[in-house]
Amino acid sequence: MMCGKSKRRTGVFLAVFLILPLLVTGCWNNRDLTEINLVAGLGLDRTDDGKILLTVQVVEPAAIQSVSSGKGKGGGTQPMPVFVESFEGETVFEAIRGMLSLIDKKLFFSTAQVLILGENLSKDGIVEVLDFFQRDHEIDYTMDVLTAKGATPKEILEIETDMESIPALYIKGTAENTISRGTVKRTRLIDLIKDMDCIGKQPTIGQISKAGEKEVRTEGVAVFKEGKLVGWLDSRETRGFLFAIGKIKSTIVNIPAEKGKISMEIIRSKGNVKVAFENSKPVALIVKVELEANVGGHEGRGRLDSPEDLHILEKRLEEEIKNEIMLALHKTQMEYSSDIFGFGTYVHKHNPRYWKNAEKNWNDIFSKLPVDIRVDARIMRTGIVKSPVKKEE
Repeated sequence: MMCGKSKRRTGVFLAVFLILPLLVTGCWNNRDLTEINLVAGLGLDRTDDGKILLTVQVVEPAAIQSVSSGKGKGGGTQPMPVFVESFEGETVFEAIRGMLSLIDKKLFFSTAQVLILGENLSKDGIVEVLDFFQRDHEIDYTMDVLTAKGATPKEILEIETDMESIPALYIKGTAENTISRGTVKRTRLIDLIKDMDCIGKQPTIGQISKAGEKEVRTEGVAVFKEGKLVGWLDSRETRGFLFAIGKIKSTIVNIPAEKGKISMEIIRSKGNVKVAFENSKPVALIVKVELEANVGGHEGRGRLDSPEDLHILEKRLEEEIKNEIMLALHKTQMEYSSDIFGFGTYVHKHNPRYWKNAEKNWNDIFSKLPVDIRVDARIMRTGIVKSPVKKEE
């Protein structure tokens, strides 16, 4: 069944992903598909001499139609229906215009599914490049943004995967799957633009890296401060961060059991952050998380059929999630001094007088405040089997 998935997704890409933006923007009457290059993925990085390096992954409509129908020439291997080109410029706009000297048609950006930012660019600052995307009328603000780690955007966009005929769709799909695990933060372009303007909170962007010659891994987040990349959170730290800000929809948390472990499926989660004040000064960062979970797997000893058993299990689950949140807070406080949680936003809203004086130094204040993490877990189901399948010794 999996072998037909790529063809179906490619067909959808051709019918909806390509045609709809043309109709919506009124370009159908003005531009034939043979007169434009349909961009599937974008990459931006900074060269060693300070220029913008633009990389585009472009779809060839004729080739993708052949792939989606399963037709190849001479029964041989079907070519990838995309090509990748790069061009340097002093600005994003100049690089886009300069790209026309390498390709034969105008670039159409409304079809772009992903924007990948390089480490060099991210460390140098992303404020200026985002300015272009806010002004260009062809940009789709719902496209996903990822920050590359250990590889350049060009290297990632050049990956020829066996899982999808259009690599940008594969990248987008991989990110969506990881979001369901709770180990990457989804960042759309519109989200990033809002986060850059948000008072009291620093931006984060999902992380992408290569996992071999034909695969990518989307896990973890890039941490920014004043528009510049300052570091990374790993998958466990990322999940703690997402629990704290209420962005976990579903995930699996493993907790220790007697001679084994128990896999808990988080089915609902709600998190928020606050700042406690005394005598008009902040004294603690408070994180509150409420969640519901089911027992997904029991690989250990012991039964789960008494209220006492469930209470112990709930406490272990609470402790594990507390630890993950603390890992994220410790790194962002001690190593990055970057309030990605939005504690500052809470202060700005609830204590504007204090915020007016503290805004410029908030990240330093944030990094020194003690933390109070409160997690309330409820186990809803343990399953039909109340004890592990393996025999007790």
